[in-house]
Order: sequence, then C-alpha cells, then structure tokens
Amino acid sequence: MRKFFRVFAKVFGSIFAMLFVITAILAVLLTTLSRQIFNASLYKNILTGQNIYSRFPEIVGVAITSSSLSNTCTQNTLFCSIDNASPELQACLKNVLGADATQAIGSGQRNPTQAELQLAQPCLDQYDTNQTSASQFDIGDSGGGSGMSLFLQNLTAADWQSFLTMLLPSSDLKAMAESTIDQMVAYLNGETNTVTIPLGKLKERLSGTAGADLILKFINSQPGCTDKDLEQMIGLTGGGMTLVLCKPPEVLLTTLAPLFPDLLNTVVPQIPDQVTIIPPPKPGALAPGSGAFGSDSITTLRTVRLVMRLSPLVPLALLLLVTLFAVRSLKSWLRWWGIPLFISGLITLAMAISFLPLFNTAWSTFVIPHIPAFIPADIAAVGLDLVRAIARILTQGIALRAMILLVPGLAAWIGSNFIKTRHEADVSVPPVAPAS
Repeated sequence: MRKFFRVFAKVFGSIFAMLFVITAILAVLLTTLSRQIFNASLYKNILTGQNIYSRFPEIVGVAITSSSLSNTCTQNTLFCSIDNASPELQACLKNVLGADATQAIGSGQRNPTQAELQLAQPCLDQYDTNQTSASQFDIGDSGGGSGMSLFLQNLTAADWQSFLTMLLPSSDLKAMAESTIDQMVAYLNGETNTVTIPLGKLKERLSGTAGADLILKFINSQPGCTDKDLEQMIGLTGGGMTLVLCKPPEVLLTTLAPLFPDLLNTVVPQIPDQVTIIPPPKPGALAPGSGAFGSDSITTLRTVRLVMRLSPLVPLALLLLVTLFAVRSLKSWLRWWGIPLFISGLITLAMAISFLPLFNTAWSTFVIPHIPAFIPADIAAVGLDLVRAIARILTQGIALRAMILLVPGLAAWIGSNFIKTRHEADVSVPPVAPAS
C-alpha cells in the first residue's frame, strides 16, 4: 500500500511539475508584457533612441511629397471612389469585381487593372455622385482640386522639412510627444480620464520671429505671381481682396513683410492651447473603466492587465502542490523544484532568442506584402524600426526573467547530486567486521 501511495504521489507530482513549466512560461511572457507595454518610459526611450524627433521633419516631408502618396488617386482612381463609397456603390463593385478585389483596391494594396476599371465604370456612373477624375489630383494641373492642395503641392520635401524644423524644433516636439505619452499611459492605468496634445510650444513659436520667418519662407516657395495675382495682392494691402499665395517681386514682398506679425497676432490666439485626443466623459456618464468586464474597452484592458500581473500566482501554487505530493527530503526538494525551474527557464530563453529572427521573417512574409502601395518605403522602414525596437526590449525582459528561472533551477538540480539520502549514506559506509 505504501508503494502504491508513493507511485500515486509521484504521478501527480509529475503532472503538477509539467503544468508548472507551462504556466511559468506564460507568466514570464505576461508579466513582461504588462510591465513594459504600460510603461511610458518604453516609448519615450524608443523614440529618443531611434532619433525620431530630429528625423520627424524629414519623415513627414518624404511622406507628404512622395509621388506614390500624393498621386494615389491618379494611380488608383478607384481608391478614392471606394474609400467613402455608398452601400449601393460598394455592393455594385463587389458584384462586378468580387469582394477580394474591391477590398485590395480600396485599401490601396494594389492598383486596378484596365479590365477592372472598365467593369467598375458603370457602377461609378450610376452610384458615385462625386466622381473624381484623375486630373483633379494631378499635381501639375492648376485647374482642378482645391486651392489649398494646389499651393501645398508646390512644396518640396526640403520645404516641408525646413518648415517643420522652424515650427517644431526637436526639443519642443519631444516635450509635446512625451506629455501625450504620459497622459495616454495614465489613461490606460486609470489615473486620468482624458488625453490631450499640448500646443503651447507651437503657439509660442508662431507668435515669435519664427512665425514671420515661416510665412516668408512659405511665400518664397510658391511660383511667381502673374499680373492678375499682383492686382489682387495690391488690393489686399489696400484693404480687402482675397489673399493670393504666390511669390511677389522682392520690392512688394518687402512691403508685405511688416504685415506678417499683425496677421499672426490675429490667427495664433484662435489656435487652442491643446488638442483633445480622448475627451473626458460627459456629465452623468460613467468614467472609462468603471463598467463591468467587457462593457467598455478600458475596463476590459484593465481587467486583462490585472490577470497578467497576477499570473505568477498560478505556477507558484502548482509548485506548492509539487512540494506537497513529491517532496520527501532535501534532495528530492532540490530536484522537484530545480528541474521544472530549469526547463521552464530554458524554454523561455530559447523563445526569447528566436523571437527576433521569427519576427523579421513574419514581417517579410505577412506584413510587407499587405502594406498599401501608396505608403512610401521609407515610412514603412521607420515603422519597422520602431516595432523592432519594442520587440527587442520585450525580448530582453523575457530573457532576463528566463535566466532568473534557469540559473537557480540548474543550481538546485546540480546541488541535489551532492546530497545523499539516509539510504545512500548507509550503503556507502562499509560494514564493520565483528570483533573476534
């Protein structure tokens, strides 16, 4: 009977030990994610480490002036039609093109073929009341599109980079970004009920000499004024015509320059001190995160995070059960604890080491083919660098916690071999010959 109970205890001890390995691996992953993802320092350090603040003007300039981005509707005329299509137009296009083709073209993943354009034209003629011809989006066409898009299209990537550098120096941009990140993390942690982007630094720059320099540089980037443009501009200085954005002669520009501060003093106070990303709850409404589980996304997120933080309690409980069922001596305790700890740490460490190569493969296989064609490759590369930096920090945290399991486990396992049980000690002592 004693042998039966011994076998019974070892079987259950082995089951609990295997469950410990599984739950310990999950606990390491979950606690690392919980600790890092909800930590504002993670994102601040990555943005600083990737030099995003100083690269921001260049990145935005490339994104705005990229031919693939600015000519999206020229290259993919269906994209702009599908983007805000009515249900009737969506149904018609899906009927003639197929759901997969409509989704791929509408999301910018590929351009339509000539045959698809011909098939889609009757649907556009019937249901698209605001059809947009390709010429309206042609940068060189001065007759279509809005005036705002036309004078912005005259700006080069270097112009945008220069404007943004003047308007938002890296120090100011960093202060704005870090303030927003702190608020966002505080919102997710339940410490605040709103998230805003501060615009105080931006208003200060616009109100100073940088604002006047920005207007002057902007005007100099425009094409030269025609005689008709000059007549309207002169009328504006005399008190009332519509502003014409073109580059006037140097003499006239010198006359207009003193008007810039007055213009900025009128416009800048109308800019809000902050832009609200997540507004506070309306009076009488429940605060985010105060509902039952699943009733709102913040409540669900906070509940999930609580589960992630408490996940180590499960392997700890299983380790205690292993002790209860299988441990009978110091040697068995070192083995029954050491081996599961070592195995769980080893597997977790292997997962951490292999994650980045697997991530790169998955990105190349599943993400890159689905990036819309109008997104510049440089922008996609920046996104990859940021995601990879986050993944690298997470894997480093996982690897560190894996070593905390692996090293003590291995030490306990090895140490158990140097401890002898009472039975082994009795066997090792040679019998003493009886006295004659």
